[in-house]
Amino acid sequence: MLISFRWLAALGLYVSLITQAWAQSGPAVLPSGLRAYPVRTVSSTDTAFQDLEFLRQEIGGARVVMLGEPTHGEGNVTEAKIRLIRFLQQRLGFTTVAFESGFYELDKAQRQLAAGTSAREALENSIFPVWMGTQEFQALLPLVGRGRLRVAGFDGQFSGEYQEEMLEELETLLKPEKGADGIAYDYLEECLSTMGEIFTFPPSHQIAIFDLHVGKARRLLEKVAAGPSAQRRERAMFWLQNLRSIQAMAHTYATHDPGAKTEAEFSAADSNPRDAQMADNLLWYLRQHPQEKVICWGALPHLANKVEVLDNVELKGYRPMGRMVKAALGPDAMYVLGTVSGGGVYGFGPWGKHTPVPTPAPGSLEAELLAQGQEYSFVSLKHDAPGREFTTYAFEYQPVAGRWSEVVDGFLYLKTVTPPHGVAPVALEATPAEAPVPVAEMASAQPQRLNPAARPAAKVGAALTMRGTVLDRKTGAAVPFATVALPGRGTGTIADDQGRFTLPARRHETVQVSSVGYESVTVAAETATVTVRLVPSAYALGAVRVSGESLNPRKIMKKVLAAIPTNYEQADYHAQTYTHRRVSNFDTLSHEVEYVSQIFEPAGHRHYAGGFLMLEVRQQQRIQEAHQLASSKQPLGHFGWSDGGQGFFSSTTDPVRISPLFKSSTVGKFILQLDTVEQRGTETVYVIRFAAKRATHRTTGTYLQAGYSGKIYVRQQDYAVVRYEAIWQGDTVKQNAVAHKYYGRNNQIAHLYNRVYADERTSHVATYQQAANGRYYVASSVAQSLTSGRVLGKKPFYSQKSCEVYFTAVAPGAAPDVANDPALADKEIDQLERAEYHPAFWQTYQRPAPAGSAPALLPTKP
Repeated sequence: MLISFRWLAALGLYVSLITQAWAQSGPAVLPSGLRAYPVRTVSSTDTAFQDLEFLRQEIGGARVVMLGEPTHGEGNVTEAKIRLIRFLQQRLGFTTVAFESGFYELDKAQRQLAAGTSAREALENSIFPVWMGTQEFQALLPLVGRGRLRVAGFDGQFSGEYQEEMLEELETLLKPEKGADGIAYDYLEECLSTMGEIFTFPPSHQIAIFDLHVGKARRLLEKVAAGPSAQRRERAMFWLQNLRSIQAMAHTYATHDPGAKTEAEFSAADSNPRDAQMADNLLWYLRQHPQEKVICWGALPHLANKVEVLDNVELKGYRPMGRMVKAALGPDAMYVLGTVSGGGVYGFGPWGKHTPVPTPAPGSLEAELLAQGQEYSFVSLKHDAPGREFTTYAFEYQPVAGRWSEVVDGFLYLKTVTPPHGVAPVALEATPAEAPVPVAEMASAQPQRLNPAARPAAKVGAALTMRGTVLDRKTGAAVPFATVALPGRGTGTIADDQGRFTLPARRHETVQVSSVGYESVTVAAETATVTVRLVPSAYALGAVRVSGESLNPRKIMKKVLAAIPTNYEQADYHAQTYTHRRVSNFDTLSHEVEYVSQIFEPAGHRHYAGGFLMLEVRQQQRIQEAHQLASSKQPLGHFGWSDGGQGFFSSTTDPVRISPLFKSSTVGKFILQLDTVEQRGTETVYVIRFAAKRATHRTTGTYLQAGYSGKIYVRQQDYAVVRYEAIWQGDTVKQNAVAHKYYGRNNQIAHLYNRVYADERTSHVATYQQAANGRYYVASSVAQSLTSGRVLGKKPFYSQKSCEVYFTAVAPGAAPDVANDPALADKEIDQLERAEYHPAFWQTYQRPAPAGSAPALLPTKP
C-alpha cells in the first residue's frame, strides 16, 4: 500500500513538472515574426491554468473581454470559450458574462437565478438555441447563478420564452400610474409577438402607432424613475433602456427589414442598426453596474473593432458593436479575442449542414500556425503585430487581408474545429419495466381499462347506397364539405359544396356526420335517402342546475389545478392508441389512414414538443400497424396532416398536461365564466367557458393565433376535468399581411408564408375516464381543422383535416430503449410513412365507436 501511495505521489509530481514545463516553454516564432504561445487544452472542465497565465499581461486592466467565434457552428470553440471564462473569472476577477441574446430575456434570467431558479431553466428561456441547445454549452451552467457569474444580454432581438412575459411585466409596473390605461398593450403585444416569431415588424400594423404607445409608456417610466421607491426606480431605468432597444429593433425591421433579403443580398452594413443598439445596451449595463467586469459572448464580426481597415469592400461600410464599445470605453478598457482554425468541420449542430473549413492559403496566419504543428496556441496582435498586414479566415472562414491588429487583439488557434452536438432530452427516472401489451390483447381489453375499442360491433345487413343532404339545423342552409363516415370500417366520404353526399353502406350500419363548427350526429343506415341536420356547437348547452356552493369560476379552477396531482396519473405509463386521420380538399378525400400504436407517457411530459429547444421529456410512440385507406402520390409530411392548435398528434391530445389553461403560472391570463351547471344522474358537472385575454404563444400553446377559447366540464365530486372543448382561431390578418409583403421574393419568409387565408380554425375535444386506481386518463381526442384561401399566384384551397385518437391505459412501465429501437426517435408521421400494412390484422381488429366530434366553438374575443 505504501508503494502505491509513493507511486501516486511521484506521478502527481511528474504531471506537475510537465505542466509547468509546458507553461514555461516560450512562444514559437512564426515565419511572419508573430509569436505563438502554446496552449495545452481547450477542455471546458480543465482548471489548471498555467498555460494561460500569459493572458494576465495580454489582457491587462481591460474591463470588457470580447470572446468571438468565426460562426455559431463550432462545438470545441464553445468549450474553449468556457475554459477562458473560467480563467477570467478565477484569475482576473470577471463577474458577468453577457450574451448576444435578448436584452430583456437575460435580465429576467438573472433575476430568476437570484431567486433560486436553476441555471438550465433560466438560460433555456433566454439564450438563443444555437448555443443553449448544444451539449458543449452545458458546461457553462455550473458557472452562473447565486454567488457565481451574473448573466446579461445585449441583443435587441428576442431570443427565448421569457420574452412572452415582457409586456405583462411592463403593464404591472405602470399600473399604479395615472394614464397607464391609455397604453394599447394589445397593439404592442401583436407587434412584439411578430417580432419574436418571424423577426419582422407586422405589415398589418403601423410603426407610428407603435411609437405613439411606446412614447406613452416612456413618459410614465420617466416619472417612476424619479419617484421615491428605489426598487421601482431601478426597474424603470431598465425599462427605459429596454424600450429604446425594442423601438430601435422595430424600426430596423420596419425600415430595413433584413428578412426581406436573401443571403446573397444581405450585406454586413445591414446589421449596423442592430450593432449600434447592441453597443448601446452593453454600455448601459456597464454604466448601471460600475463594479462589474464583463465577458461578452457572440460572433466575432459583431465584437470586432475597426473592420473598415480590412481589404474587403463589404466590410468598409460595416460598424460592429465592438468598435463603438471600444471608442466609448477607451483602447485599453476592452480586449477582443477571436478564434481561428486550420481545418475541421463547422455547422449548426442539429440545425444545419456541416461545412469543411477551407484549406488555408500559403502565407495566411492559419497556414503558418498549421505548419507549426501545435493543437492549440495563442497569437497576440495587440502587442506583437501593431500595424502589420496579413490574411486570416477569422470571419466566417473567408480569407480577408488587412491590418488585423486594429480589428482583433488576439487569436486563439485550434488546429481543427468540430460542430456542436445537440442536447439530449432530460433523462427520466427509471420505473419498474413491464412487457408491452400485444395489440391483439389490447383489442380485447375490458372497458374498465379504458379501451373504447372493446365495445361490441353492431350487426349489419344488406348493402345500401345512402344519398343525403347535410343542413344547418338553425338556418336550414347547406353545410358544405361535411365528413360522412362509417367509423366501424374506417371509411367514408365528403359532402359537396351543397351538402350532398352518396355513401355505400350496409343496412343498420352506424354513420357519423360531422363538420367543423357543429356537433356531430350519428345515424343508422336504414333508408336510401336521408337529411342530416347539424346543430351549431355554440347552441348545444345543457340544462342549468344551481348548487348552493360558490359558483365563482376562478375558485372552481383553483380547485381543479390543486387536484391535478391527485386526479391524473403522475407516474410513467404505457397506452395503446387507435388513430384515424382524414384530409380533404373541397369535396375530394385526398388522404385517409388508420393505425394502431403504443405510446410511452413519461411522468414529466408537460409540453407536446419537449418544451423550449425540445430539452424536456417527450412522449414516445411506436406505430405497430397501419392501413392506408386513401392516398395520393405525394406524401403529406408532418404539416400536411395537421394545422394550428392541438390534437393532431398523440403528444397533443391531453390538454390537462400541456395546455396553458391548466398551469398555475398562466391560468390568470384567461377570462373564466361559469356557463352552466349540469346534472348528470347523481353527479353535478360545472361547465366553465374560457378565453385567452391575449392570444400569445404563452396562452395558446402555439403560434400565429388570434384567439383561444372553449369550455371545460368539471366533475364537482373531485374537481376532475372530464371533457375539454377548444378552438384556436388563426391570425389570418398577420399571416396574410406577411404573405403579401414577401410575395415573389426568393427568401425563407416568402417560402413559409405563401398563402392568404379566408378562414383558419382548429377545434379539439378531449374526454377523460377514471381507471380502477382512481386516476384519470385521456380516453379520446378528436381534432378538426378548416382552412380556406389561396396560394399566392396559384389556385384556391379549401382543406379540412381530422384526427381521432382513442386510448387504452395500461400498467406503469419504463421508457423504451431508443438505442435498441431507433425508430422510436422518429416522429409520429415519419413512422407512419414507413409502416407496413398487414390485412389479416385489420380483418379482425375492432375499431372504436366514435366519440363526440370536436366542435369549433364560436371564438371568444375578450
